[in-house]
Amino acid sequence: MSDHLSKVMAGDSQPDNGIASDTSFQTLEISRRFSASRERVFSALSQPELFQIWWGPKGCRCTICEIDFRVGGKWLTILESTQDCQNHTVGGEYREILPPERLVFSWAWQLPDGNQGHETEVSIQLYDEGDKTLLKLYQKVFENVESCEKHRHGWESSYDCLDQYLAD
Repeated sequence: MSDHLSKVMAGDSQPDNGIASDTSFQTLEISRRFSASRERVFSALSQPELFQIWWGPKGCRCTICEIDFRVGGKWLTILESTQDCQNHTVGGEYREILPPERLVFSWAWQLPDGNQGHETEVSIQLYDEGDKTLLKLYQKVFENVESCEKHRHGWESSYDCLDQYLAD
């Protein structure tokens, strides 16, 4: 038995098949600090009447926001682009709710044909820092780099809107 095969069988090495496997795009991580209490940030993430005020990247407005805020409950939002007047529907299901510190939910865009697109999982952790809150978001598993980067832009722009909402 070759030395390389022995290592592979022992779990010490992976075979070199000449294919580079970059999976760094599969998980999106974002950290953001808000000048508001953890309870206030959690409310903005969980109460539909508040969520609808700030949700969506700049250039979009949330026209419909439905949240059944319980584990197993569904959520759905429709974002209208002010640039092209197109509607973008996204929704999912709550998997874990631990007020006021943690949310886990599925995420999938509705495709133009009405079917559900690729599903990812979003985990949001809120850390109490006195009069500030540190939010850490993880979203996984993306199909490709482009999708991950589009979501990064969307979340960061949406959190700019949340920051503005919390400042009012």
